[in-house]
Amino acid sequence: MSMGWSRRNGAQGPFRTYKKPGLSGFWSRIGVALAVVVCAAVITSCGSDSSTGPARLQAPPRVTRIIFSKIVESVEVQRTDSAVATCVDSTGTKVPSCQLTWSVDDSTVARISPSGVITGDQPGNTAAHATIATGITGLLRIVVLPPAIATITYPTTAFTMGEGDTLTIPAPKIVDRTGAVVTGRTPTYRSNSSGITVTSAGLVTAVTATSGVIVATLDTVSVQLSFTVVPAPIGSVNVMPSILDMGVGRTVATQSSATGTGGQKITGRVYTYAVDNPSVAQVSSRGIVTGVAPGKATLTVSTSGGATTVPISVAQLGPGGFVIDLQFVGTVSQATQQAAQQAVQAWEQIISAPLIPYHIVTNANDCGKGIPAVNKTETSLLVIVQEDSIDGPGKTVGLGGPCVLRDAAPQLTALGTVTVDKADAAGLQQEGLLVATLTHEIGHILGLGTLWDPADTFFPNLATGIGGANPVFIGRKARIASAALGFTPDSSLGVPIENVGKVGDGTRDGHWRGSVFGHELMTGTLHSGLNPISLVTIQALADFGYTVVPEAADDFNVLNASSPASSITPSLSIGTRLRETVLYPQFTVTRGGTLRRIPNARQPQIQ
Repeated sequence: MSMGWSRRNGAQGPFRTYKKPGLSGFWSRIGVALAVVVCAAVITSCGSDSSTGPARLQAPPRVTRIIFSKIVESVEVQRTDSAVATCVDSTGTKVPSCQLTWSVDDSTVARISPSGVITGDQPGNTAAHATIATGITGLLRIVVLPPAIATITYPTTAFTMGEGDTLTIPAPKIVDRTGAVVTGRTPTYRSNSSGITVTSAGLVTAVTATSGVIVATLDTVSVQLSFTVVPAPIGSVNVMPSILDMGVGRTVATQSSATGTGGQKITGRVYTYAVDNPSVAQVSSRGIVTGVAPGKATLTVSTSGGATTVPISVAQLGPGGFVIDLQFVGTVSQATQQAAQQAVQAWEQIISAPLIPYHIVTNANDCGKGIPAVNKTETSLLVIVQEDSIDGPGKTVGLGGPCVLRDAAPQLTALGTVTVDKADAAGLQQEGLLVATLTHEIGHILGLGTLWDPADTFFPNLATGIGGANPVFIGRKARIASAALGFTPDSSLGVPIENVGKVGDGTRDGHWRGSVFGHELMTGTLHSGLNPISLVTIQALADFGYTVVPEAADDFNVLNASSPASSITPSLSIGTRLRETVLYPQFTVTRGGTLRRIPNARQPQIQ
């Protein structure tokens, strides 16, 4: 059999199919296999197998929320800004081709275009909403601001002031970028000079002679205002305290100030100090005066355009003719005995002259539980001290006051008593308050707080308003001292007595007013730290009739009334407010020793 190619019968055109004789079944099988391979290689199906079907398309991600590029969009009136919103899915991935519909809550405040462009119409707040077809909505807060400030114009930008004067910067004309006059807004002010101060309301104070600039700012616009401060004529130079009584070796720190002829306060001045008799007193460049030797001198304080003088009196301090006799009853601790002796020494430096001798005769317990009978002539004052149980620790720490008065004017105390609660003595010592406690109680014995009430017929009327809103001590010398130390404006006014508390509680009406005199010894509360004896206290004793040493006063005035006390209420170990019981006179005695009970004598009141 011969082999060869032949043309397929019936074929048309240039394409022909040939078959090799005897191989037609082979090529047919090869063609089928190739078709299977090709079909497997393409993505689309080559058949219609119902088990697999055509390939499925991926579903687009689902939007779960709409976020914005800003938390709050701000835009000025007549200005525009574009809100930028993004659709994200549950994973936080951005979803492209997100179609948003925009709306606003208040279209009178702002408008928003279909593309998210915000236009401000009037100042205010509103909110824009971006929504997609599925109902998912995002909220964008919108704040529409007034038009920006363009100019700030003042009637003048140059000012001249006198030292110590004040003025209010006039209101400026404020215009925004639209040309409209702005009302209801004020600039902020800042001074570049410590000699010129300005408040937020534009109140300028000329502190000292200088020149400087105050900058007025509103939004991004600033204007400089120039100020020139010229020295003011001095009306007066003032020194605190205006009385300088001191002991040898003691110091008093003065403070000077000046006022203009119009009464305005002038600050920032430099003062010079001089003493005409340096052998008696000396003064530092800072105004600290030191007593050198007994005598008189004058301090001169000067500043540009004014000066003043202050009298100085220096005394040698020490016990004089006034002697306080101490008598301890029962078991009194060594600490209490020493504290009582220190308290006596303080008062013996203050009162210099003895009193008329009186013979004192009392019975046991006449002046209190445990107080023994007395039968002796006393040239000045007898103080009986005991430690006893009162009411336990941290409550009433002590009681004290006069018991027997001389019967003739000025009816000063002949016999007084002090009782310290034995439960508190150690705590008072630990707190450093035992000496102050004993000194305070002896002050009551001398008459402070116990002998000034005009309701007590045995004593002259040295107080007024007792029991009312403004009780005051009216002794002349104390009034002068109070004004000199700055506690009252002038000497015509009474010295403030404590007006806080219940009438009759022992604090009210029986001490100097704590809100005025701070930590002075004879206020109603002892303080940890110093409890100074002021010139007011000493001169009140002079008003009673004692001969006093004003120079023994501590350096104490309105400038340091609240310093250096470190605590208002001593704590002891249990944190309870300290209280005292104030005693009042029960008897008078004649010079010959006849004791008479005072009718309707006041009984002790617990503080």
